[in-house]
Amino acid sequence: MLKKLLFVACATLPLYAIVTITPVNIEDYKGWNATIKGSFETKRGNSDVDNYSAGLRASYDNNTSYILWGDFSFSYAKASGETNTNKTYTHIRYIHTTPIQTINYELFVQLQTDTFTKIKKRFLSGAGLRYHLNHHTYGNLYFGLGAFYENIDYTTQIDPREQNIRLNSYVAYTKQFDKKSTFSYIGYYQPKIDNYHDYIVLNSAELEVVVYKKLALSFVISYNFDAKPAIGIKKADITQKTSLIYKF
Repeated sequence: MLKKLLFVACATLPLYAIVTITPVNIEDYKGWNATIKGSFETKRGNSDVDNYSAGLRASYDNNTSYILWGDFSFSYAKASGETNTNKTYTHIRYIHTTPIQTINYELFVQLQTDTFTKIKKRFLSGAGLRYHLNHHTYGNLYFGLGAFYENIDYTTQIDPREQNIRLNSYVAYTKQFDKKSTFSYIGYYQPKIDNYHDYIVLNSAELEVVVYKKLALSFVISYNFDAKPAIGIKKADITQKTSLIYKF
């Protein structure tokens, strides 16, 4: 019955690609692994809508000391002949063990664009430490602390460029209830080093349910807040997304 309901949800809800928020662990899977998410939606008649999106997470785990993974996604949508979504996202991260088993160090780079928040290009690179607390009953809890350099080019004529150094702190949690359902949460707090009134808060929660073998359905809700966005852009964004996932 659950599978039938999930397939009905897939058929009736617009699907958008997202990057998975589930934390990555060393020694989870040896070698190469990948997860693909994607969707296509077209409406004609009373509605004139086109939505295209895709997402990919690929990782390599040497199963002993490090893991390298990357998230890649794009979303594009047009309604009544006008584009209302146009964004891309690339994130690559390297995680390595330290002599303390529960602590890893992380190196990462990220590149993104978003026409409707007036971000022509946002590039960042940084590093940090991650503490992992594993409890077989209550799930996996992570705490991260580090910093990154940020370079933003806006499409606005006033203050078209920013160069910042931000603190990067986060908490993440994941719990697998059974072999078919997993809940994950991640929350970031990213203030500028020299101005704590200029900060970014990112929150995402995801429920992933296996539909059939390697096919799953993902429900994500996100709340993002930028204390000082580009001129003319609202500070807060709330997003709900439903996606099909295929893992291999």
